[in-house]
Amino acid sequence: MNDHHYQHINPEPLLEAMGGDATACRHMFGTFAKSAPANFARLEAAILADDAAQVKREAHSLKSMTALVGAGVLTELLKSIEVQSRAEPAQSAQPRLAELQSLFAATAVEVQHYVDQVGVAH
Repeated sequence: MNDHHYQHINPEPLLEAMGGDATACRHMFGTFAKSAPANFARLEAAILADDAAQVKREAHSLKSMTALVGAGVLTELLKSIEVQSRAEPAQSAQPRLAELQSLFAATAVEVQHYVDQVGVAH
């Protein structure tokens, strides 16, 4: 049982969807912890290069991952960036990069905490 209060993620919907299987849920969060940083790095690079097509692809992919771990605020920001990158003409996401970096970092910390704490005997 994990009674930690998270500010940036909500594990409960995924846990419920998995029938309360904390081990399976922890595995999914572990997958996020392993793969999301590389995806985020690609998104950062695309934003810095003002590559709208790549920003759209990476934001879309990362958005799916953040939704899975219940990172609602980050998911909405990614959705907004994805929409901006599709606009004609595409709008740069560079002004939002600092906010995106901060939210991703906070989310990643909480996901790792969840992975480290769930199922661990106290």
